[in-house]
Amino acid sequence: MANQSIALSVSRIAVKVILKHLIVPIGFVLRQPPGLRVLLYHRVNRHPFRALGLVSREISVSTDAFDRQMAYLVRRGFRSIGLDEARRMIEGECPLDTKAVLITFDDGYTDNLTDAAPILKRHGFKAVVFPVLGMIGSDNREWPMSDPKALGDFMDEKQLKDWLAQGHEVGSHTMSHPVLTDLGDADLRHELQQSHDELEKRLGISCNAVAYPGGNVEPRVAAMASAAGYQLGFTTQSGRSSPGTDPARLRRTEVSISDTQLVFRLKMAGVFDWTGVRDTPYYRRMMRAGNRAFAALTGQRQAKPG
Repeated sequence: MANQSIALSVSRIAVKVILKHLIVPIGFVLRQPPGLRVLLYHRVNRHPFRALGLVSREISVSTDAFDRQMAYLVRRGFRSIGLDEARRMIEGECPLDTKAVLITFDDGYTDNLTDAAPILKRHGFKAVVFPVLGMIGSDNREWPMSDPKALGDFMDEKQLKDWLAQGHEVGSHTMSHPVLTDLGDADLRHELQQSHDELEKRLGISCNAVAYPGGNVEPRVAAMASAAGYQLGFTTQSGRSSPGTDPARLRRTEVSISDTQLVFRLKMAGVFDWTGVRDTPYYRRMMRAGNRAFAALTGQRQAKPG
């Protein structure tokens, strides 16, 4: 079963790599308007591919690849910005800077601090991490398609404070990482409000941003996020966000193991921004069905999204 799992992971990643290169010409035709680029990462680490769980194999970026990506940004004159400057650009309080990039990490894995942070520091960049409040100091073994012990750890409170002390920022990824669009109003309010308030209390920060688990958002979710005190809400929809965009529904550009250096450069150039059109309820349902089938083939439970 282990060999079958690895083979399936390799096959999925290979298909993604091929497809990304095949659709490049479309991006040169369907050019999107300029806007703020927000990069979405999950994990950066040195763990052997075979040792990781099914999900982490696909969402991880090696330290060498991450270093090359950050070096490329420096060579191209990009600078990293924080949440407040991003908000001011989106709301028109300051001019849009097309050489600005907001770097984000979802879930709050320990390797964001141990592996990604030193690379960010070396290149003069800062970033935002969105931890799941209920998973702080724990690991992902209760999640489907998880990692073996010690390979899927989440930052604890002390490590999050260390992250902040290094000049980075922290936002919310909700209390328990649910599909927010499936929740009733009471549960939705709890997931958004409680994580907001607890992070402010425990870390001594103003929690001004939320990343929706799996990018699942609708007008009701966005409105409740704003009511909970979040100034910015981040989806997983591909592309840039132009000034005037709803600040509760900002796009991001995901980076994962299936992004070659060429694909990363093309993503920064906007060649893949048009793929945001796939971010629809129908597409999400289709992807969940695909994940269920993948889980069945590998004998594991379905993965949580995002």
